[in-house]
Amino acid sequence: MKEIRKIIGSGRIIPFLSCIFLVASLQGQNSYSIKAAATVVESAGIELITLKDITIDEASAQNGILQISPLSDDKAGKMLVKGKSNSSIRLSYMNQLALQNTTGQGSIVFKYVVSGNKSDNQQASQPLDQIERIVQFNEKGEYYLWLGGEVNLSNAKPGSYDGEFTIQIEYI
Repeated sequence: MKEIRKIIGSGRIIPFLSCIFLVASLQGQNSYSIKAAATVVESAGIELITLKDITIDEASAQNGILQISPLSDDKAGKMLVKGKSNSSIRLSYMNQLALQNTTGQGSIVFKYVVSGNKSDNQQASQPLDQIERIVQFNEKGEYYLWLGGEVNLSNAKPGSYDGEFTIQIEYI
């Protein structure tokens, strides 16, 4: 059994900056799971809340590569950004993260794709594929994000992995 656990650990908004720490562990072979959870520190009136974990289905892997569409895949992670009603914010993120095995050889590469929408409607969400994207909270002060992309497990070896996914959220 190969098990990968990715924990979106400490989500912090440090004046307009959110860092989400990732930890993965890998054991054995053939079974993958990725779990997301966030601990949020409120700052500048913005909150980031994880609503749904990223789900990995090994059966969908081709040559060690897993594809998860944030636009349509029910396996995508889901987050909620909360802030001031109808306010505009700027979102930007690093789209690639390499997790290194802290106990030996191996790596896991995530190429993130993020989509977002003012309403809780994944199919109507828009890709956030620019370096930065200006979006607007809805009347409840909410904006939804879906997280997917390409997970490359071809160089993964048993062990523990860690890294950091950063998303910047800034009022404009």
